[in-house]
Amino acid sequence: MRRPGTPRVLLILFAALLFGSLAPPIASANDLGASMYTRDSDTERLAYARVIRLQHSGSLNGTLLGSFEHARSDGTPADFVLRESGDDGANWTTKATLGDPLTGPGHPSDQLWQPFLFELPTQLGEFPAGTLLLFGNVAPSSGERTDFVSWRSTDHGASWQFQSIIQTGGGGGGAPHGGSGVWEPFVIVDGAGRLAMYFSDERTEPEHAQVLAHIVSDDGGVSWSANPDGSTNFEPGRVIDVQSTTDTDRPGMPTLAQLPDGTIAMAYEICGDGRNCEAHLKTSTDGGTTWGGGPEDLGTKAVSTDGRYLGSSPYLVWSPADGGRLLLTGMRTRLLDGDGFTPEDRQAIFVSTDGAQGPWSWLPAPFQPLESSAANCSTSYSPDLLLSEDGTSVRYTTPTAVGDSGCMEGTAVGQAGTLPYTSAFDRGRSGWIDYGGCWSTSDGVLSETCGGDGGNKSLAGSTAWGDYTLAGDVRLDNGPEAGFVVRASNPGVGADAVNGYYVGVSETSLFLGRQDGAWTPLASVPIPDGLAAGTWYHLSVQAQGCTFTITGTKDGSGTPTTLDYTDDGCTFTHGAVGVRDQTGTGSWRDITVQA
Repeated sequence: MRRPGTPRVLLILFAALLFGSLAPPIASANDLGASMYTRDSDTERLAYARVIRLQHSGSLNGTLLGSFEHARSDGTPADFVLRESGDDGANWTTKATLGDPLTGPGHPSDQLWQPFLFELPTQLGEFPAGTLLLFGNVAPSSGERTDFVSWRSTDHGASWQFQSIIQTGGGGGGAPHGGSGVWEPFVIVDGAGRLAMYFSDERTEPEHAQVLAHIVSDDGGVSWSANPDGSTNFEPGRVIDVQSTTDTDRPGMPTLAQLPDGTIAMAYEICGDGRNCEAHLKTSTDGGTTWGGGPEDLGTKAVSTDGRYLGSSPYLVWSPADGGRLLLTGMRTRLLDGDGFTPEDRQAIFVSTDGAQGPWSWLPAPFQPLESSAANCSTSYSPDLLLSEDGTSVRYTTPTAVGDSGCMEGTAVGQAGTLPYTSAFDRGRSGWIDYGGCWSTSDGVLSETCGGDGGNKSLAGSTAWGDYTLAGDVRLDNGPEAGFVVRASNPGVGADAVNGYYVGVSETSLFLGRQDGAWTPLASVPIPDGLAAGTWYHLSVQAQGCTFTITGTKDGSGTPTTLDYTDDGCTFTHGAVGVRDQTGTGSWRDITVQA
């Protein structure tokens, strides 16, 4: 996607294409995230974060380590800041700072790009499990060259030793299609027990604007199968894994996830003429030796069941939850129909329970990164995912234009689309996305205060959820109706701009209807003695197949009102949950969803 060293005019034109001249629909529901690192002034540049959890370091297991692109616009030498948290991300301190290890023209470099942290899971070469490696790309803005370098730590990150230059390319921007650089290293242990580094490579110009390739190390990262210039050091040398027959296509930014059965999945963007850097995936069943149907197999585009696709700097992880799932995020989210940005743009996580082929559902990220016109804050660029050990929660980390200085490396943890789900709104609204309206939380209550006839709604959870029971409290504040959305997908701003069902209450009745761009009333029953404004009403909505069993009670006690209905026109069998009001305002609290 973005390449260091590209001439300024091209960067401006590229940014206009990438970010779009038209703003996406307003979706401001989600929390703003916490800080892993906040810059001290707007001359400090932040981007591209990576976070790991130590798992092979004895008493330090569970410690979080994070790093990110860190530079200044005045040409000061760049560095990688290593941040540490011993309380699962509640607080962060700086553990180490690593500068450019190289000398000569252009050094110390004013740009260090694409950090990648890796903890050895077992002994490799002479290095025991728990040894840390930090890889990065030294890329002076003068544009002469790009160098993958590595550091090693044998004391869990307290001190680091420079290892070597691994690969060398030219700068980024000198050639017709981009440059001749190397970019974005990502390291795994392959099926043969070796370190394998996957990366983007422009050195195939002009036949290919960029390819994805990998090299391997059989001694824990001391030496690699390709020399710095790409020539073979030992077999298999440099292996090309993705290359397009269209010479302007740029497959890049690979991230990989290893599945329990030995399959490895790889996600990457494909940029180029007529493309939106859309995320694709392919798999290897031989431990990373070969991929899909060969290098010219571009893989499968990640598209959700409700017509969304991810684009730009995808990041992929494997989760053990719910029998195993792939989670994929990226910088941008677009509609398949027309390529416009969706309201979930910059804050969607895709999920597949059936491998890299999909189908894909989606859920809101734990926070919404804010974009700003201020310089030097690369909002949402290459967001990072880190799962809990059981996969039921996910940490999302990316730059965001928040704080007095206009930028921080934001981070937050949210539920990862598994059931059961709870939202008590006691710590904000992590993982909710708004579609119209004015939303806020206070004392465990979510409120919408703008009203109007636009059917303001806010959604949470996963579009993959099928049969479930939603329970929670709703209150009419100033208007005739409010309630809950179930089985929601394909949401947008507008009164009936969602596919799903709406369970609402008015001053006189409890009712159910279907929404799919239009409103279809299905059933209603009167509420005894009516429902006065300001009164909490507890609703339980069981959706099983096409049958809905709904129970409501005023103030959570008293005689319940029930509504049972089977929808003969049912087509919405899966979807997220949400809250909604119509022609007025409402409030909600204590929302739970059970399988």
